[in-house]
Amino acid sequence: MATTPENEEPGPEPQGPAETELVVRSEEEAFELLRQALTSELEDHPYVLQFENWPILTLRFVGDGYDSTITPHIAEALVELQHAMNRSYARLVKHAANANVLTKEERQSIEFKAKVDEGSSLITVDLGDYAQTLTTALVGKMTGTELVITVLGLAITGGALVAYRSFLATRSEDKKVDQATQQTVQLSEQETRRMQIFADALTQRPALQAVHEDFDNVRHDILKSVGDAERLDVQGISLQQDQARKIASTPRSKPEEVQLNGTYRIVKLDWSKEDEVRISVFGLGATKQEFIASMRAHNLTPQNIEKLKACEWERRPAYLSINATVLRGEVTTATIVGVEWPDDAAPPAQPA
Repeated sequence: MATTPENEEPGPEPQGPAETELVVRSEEEAFELLRQALTSELEDHPYVLQFENWPILTLRFVGDGYDSTITPHIAEALVELQHAMNRSYARLVKHAANANVLTKEERQSIEFKAKVDEGSSLITVDLGDYAQTLTTALVGKMTGTELVITVLGLAITGGALVAYRSFLATRSEDKKVDQATQQTVQLSEQETRRMQIFADALTQRPALQAVHEDFDNVRHDILKSVGDAERLDVQGISLQQDQARKIASTPRSKPEEVQLNGTYRIVKLDWSKEDEVRISVFGLGATKQEFIASMRAHNLTPQNIEKLKACEWERRPAYLSINATVLRGEVTTATIVGVEWPDDAAPPAQPA
């Protein structure tokens, strides 16, 4: 066994393999790299992704009065885009369906600035910075190929032309749109192959499915934002006002209010907020679902606080009364309104 001389400082700890930088400059490069990661052509090695001038979301509204103009409907669509980005970050980095888990610093780091050009209402949003921030947050939390699949999947659903064309084509199928509209949104053979690659990514990284659905809601709101504009161009796809309105006529999915009362194990308590405690819970019933719930200050009685601490420290299960909303099978919000001991989990009575 080798020894270090008495007066000699020990050498540096051995380092793991250096990270390889992968630069993505276009949709074509993104899909080729994603294909390689999915088919194991890309060696499983630590990677970091760099994005140059892609993905960029472009929207153009053409019509009277649309000169560097943002209407309330356009503003709502942009707000929904930010919400989708926040939720995606929460899902992929913190494994939570609700963006309430994000810190102020995290929200600021992924906040976008939309650029509005003159002559019409041309709005551009560079999503490359967002994908870059997500990459940094995920390094070390998953394998190299998992990171490539996850970040590229997010970038594609958020800003790829084919993601928008596929959405428009799917939503046009049952809307009885005219032939001209069908031709406008029809996928080419190459785009069809690319969407199959993307579908494979959703299968390998299931968290991307909810992310994709969030950005589909953004696409829906963008179509609705056409307002009285004569034409909307989204990622270069040109739609007349009536075409956009017809495709957007299907209502968005809305969360359902439910009660998720049952026996749970408390995984973690977060007391960082003054007016509530955030609680990571794991269901012990048939669903065995894990999600983050909150408990408001007015329910944080001394008795409930002691129960929560005992649940975390002593790993005791508790019966929780939870008001929640669920969208597509995923818990989107959850508020705990009561904490009780199940009969078999109550702490022993203290001697008199």
